[in-house]
Amino acid sequence: MAKKPPSYENMVLGPIENAPAAPVAAEVAAQMVPAEAPDTPPHPAPRPRGRTLKDVADPVMIYLNPAAVKALKRYALDQNTKVHSLLLEAIEDWFKRHGLREPVRADTGRPR
Repeated sequence: MAKKPPSYENMVLGPIENAPAAPVAAEVAAQMVPAEAPDTPPHPAPRPRGRTLKDVADPVMIYLNPAAVKALKRYALDQNTKVHSLLLEAIEDWFKRHGLREPVRADTGRPR
């Protein structure tokens, strides 16, 4: 039988002893002077985040025989690629054979 997790309902926390007071920390910080002011800002500007695949693509669900999925996974592993990439390649070939010119891969703006 699994043990019950401990209950913290009746626990009372007291004041923290020996904690430095805020004015002391402020005094220490005021005494610290940087050796030389840098020309660059102290923190780099945040990098703009690229669009995710979820933002630029629509999902499609496909049901395959488990043996086919296993074979795809093994082939992808042997080719050092992903099943997703193999399926996109197959769909791109199908588009070409049927004269469809729309792009298959969603463009996230990131290098592949």
